[in-house]
Amino acid sequence: MQGEAWRKRQQWIESVTGLREADAITEADRTLLFSEYDDMQRAVRERIEADAPEFGRRVRDDGREAAETWMRERVHALGVERGQRLRRVLSELSFADQLELDRRQ
Repeated sequence: MQGEAWRKRQQWIESVTGLREADAITEADRTLLFSEYDDMQRAVRERIEADAPEFGRRVRDDGREAAETWMRERVHALGVERGQRLRRVLSELSFADQLELDRRQ
């Protein structure tokens, strides 16, 4: 799993670096995008670690299926939260006025 996370991060770095090298984004944009990716990964890792004891208790008390349903709901909520944050981050990029972002918040 760690190898997969590293591979995905490398792909992200290559994509963002390519945008910077093509002058499609500024250095500040590149830094912001790298930071947001790392923050997202950290948030997921912290959520999993924080929820592990509760997940284990739910498996014991309610069964694996119920515990997995609970975990999916938690992960979905995190995804919604991070999606809203990503919209805000994208609006800060130097070319944000050229993006067609969903303005509903």
